[in-house]
Amino acid sequence: MNSMIMSSRKALVAKPTQSRRVASKATRRPVAMAGMQVLKPEKRYECLSYLPPLSDDEISRQIDYLVSNGWAPCIEFASQEEADTNQLFFAGPALYENRYWTMWKLPMFGCQSGDEVLAEIQNCQDEYPGYRVRVVGFDNVRQCQMAGFICRK
Repeated sequence: MNSMIMSSRKALVAKPTQSRRVASKATRRPVAMAGMQVLKPEKRYECLSYLPPLSDDEISRQIDYLVSNGWAPCIEFASQEEADTNQLFFAGPALYENRYWTMWKLPMFGCQSGDEVLAEIQNCQDEYPGYRVRVVGFDNVRQCQMAGFICRK
């Protein structure tokens, strides 16, 4: 019985010479670098911050995604200094200062479209020009933030 199990195990083991040959062929292929770009060294914040500024239509589609998942859009704002996070190295690798922004009004429970939120984003920017504005998807069942992105830098 043991010899039968051992012989079946030996049959399943791959030969090392074949795996080396495949690995060497993969490393000899030239890498296509033409489509790669280097990011400019600037401050990155959170989701979608590496993209160019979002248009109103793109923001509206992101908000429609939040609403379709049952999350209430919530608008937050902060000055540039407050929006920057600073890692507290002495406190551990995952602790940051300035993680909290000021909420603009209450979360928009019952919101049906991105146009309602865009109007509130514009009102927030009119009242606080030069501030960063972000939209957060708030789940009222789990009582937490599920998604978020900066819409005005």
